[in-house]
Amino acid sequence: MDKSDFYNFLIKENVLIDSNRISLIEALKEKVFGNDSSPEELEELAAMFVKKEYSRRQTLVGAGERWEKVFFIHRGIIRLFYTTEKGKDFNKGFFCEGEFVWPIAPSARKNNSLFNIAALENITLSICSFTSFHSWLIDHGYWKNFALPYAESFAEEKIQREYEFLTKSAAERFRSFCTENPMLSKRIPDYHLATYLGITNVSLSRIKKC
Repeated sequence: MDKSDFYNFLIKENVLIDSNRISLIEALKEKVFGNDSSPEELEELAAMFVKKEYSRRQTLVGAGERWEKVFFIHRGIIRLFYTTEKGKDFNKGFFCEGEFVWPIAPSARKNNSLFNIAALENITLSICSFTSFHSWLIDHGYWKNFALPYAESFAEEKIQREYEFLTKSAAERFRSFCTENPMLSKRIPDYHLATYLGITNVSLSRIKKC
């Protein structure tokens, strides 16, 4: 199925198409189906998502709550972070446009979340129930196609992050992050980036001046 065939199908079925819907459909086609999908399947899965907007700093999932959503980011950045009893935040990850964010680890699906998920900027998302999403992919034989690459990437990122914290200086970690995430490094406020790198905001300011 090529792109023109799919959009012709949507037009025939009188399905409303906007830029956000198109970006979701393209992402699902890439991450879930590859080149092996029918227009009907792709539209059925896309129809399970609902577009929603959140303001900067608004919480999507709070610590202690069950994370039961799949998020696809159309616009903005979301952050995952821990909060101490004294109210201090420590960022564990950032995600931006074109990315799916979902509870990859089985424990994250079974237990209440240990961390918060919130909007770092004003954001536009497409959201689907994880249970419904997971069930649909299992029933149609696409779960491994979708989940395995994320699980492998998740493991690789944890290994790389551990390696950098144990063997590299703060300046080296900062340069590595900027190299791997050039756009994010310009958009994330220093105080948020500093906690992700495991340093203070003052230390990050010094590193950036060097």
